[in-house]
Order: sequence, then structure tokens, then C-alpha cells
Amino acid sequence: MNQKYQELYRDTIEKLRQGHRPQIKLTPELLADLKGEWEKILAEGTDKALQSETLKKILCILDNSQNTTAEFNELFIKTLKNIKDHELIVYALSASQKHVVAESLKTGTMISFEYFEVLKNLIKDKNPEVKEWALRTIESLGPMSLRLKNEVLAAKPGLMKLFDKHQKASSQIIEYLENEWKRMKL
Repeated sequence: MNQKYQELYRDTIEKLRQGHRPQIKLTPELLADLKGEWEKILAEGTDKALQSETLKKILCILDNSQNTTAEFNELFIKTLKNIKDHELIVYALSASQKHVVAESLKTGTMISFEYFEVLKNLIKDKNPEVKEWALRTIESLGPMSLRLKNEVLAAKPGLMKLFDKHQKASSQIIEYLENEWKRMKL
């Protein structure tokens, strides 16, 4: 990742630490550079630790952007399918809420079937934080969350929700979704 984007990432982290929202403007140049870096990472031509660190920075920039774009949808899907690092999956889910889900809701374009399939698989993940963030992402889908209703209901945590904060959050999200679905009269 070049120096310009290293500085952008550092500035973003500093603003977040100060309690400010960075609101990064995604210019065509920035979009092209981030996309190129991300594609290189997925091609797996570099060191895994460096890939992970670079991807974390890209996702942080995208998660804190002012504008949204569907330009990264395929990369989000590939990343969520192939990356095994739980922390990176959580970062990718968070950024995808903005660039896949919010952009789709804003423009009226359909979210790909593949994205829903990825979410179905992530709900079943053994890591409770990944499961929680998959449910948060499903919650952000609004009425489209109904496509995953059966999977969401099957993911209800048992007694572990009493001992694990992520399981507890998952339980609360599922309860919220159930209430929303009832409100929709479905």
C-alpha cells in the first residue's frame, strides 16, 4: 500500500481515537488504487501477514468513507468466502454493510445471490463474533432479511448467550429481527 494511503489510514485511526467520524471522500483515483491493492491481495502473491495488514487498512478506509460504491461488491464476496481470519471477516462485514447493503438500498439495485449465500455460511461460523456480525449485516438488509429467515432462526444461541457477549448480542439481534418480521405481518 503506497505512502499516501498509509497516511490516510493513520489519519482515519487518529480521528476515530479522538471520537470523530473521518468521512473519507472516495475519489475515482482512490477507488482504483484501493481496488488494485485488494485484487493483488486476493491473488495471494504476497506475504500473508502483509496481506492481512493491508486488507485491514483498505477495509478501515472503506468503512469510514463518506460515499458508497458497488464497485467492490465482488471483492467483498471473494474476501468473505476465502479469508479465514475472524478479525478480517468482521471488518469486511462491517464495510460491506455500507458498500453492498446501503448502496443497494440507496440505488435500488439487487444484492447478488452470492452475497446472501456468504451470509448464510457466516451465520453458522463457530466464532461467536463472526456470527454476531453476520447477523448485524442481515439486520441492515431491512425487508430483504426475510430471505435468510430460516437460517437466522436456526442460529439462535442456547445457554451460551448467558456467558458470551457476542452470543448475547446475537440473541438480541435475532429477537429484534423476529419482532420486525412480525411487524411486517409475514
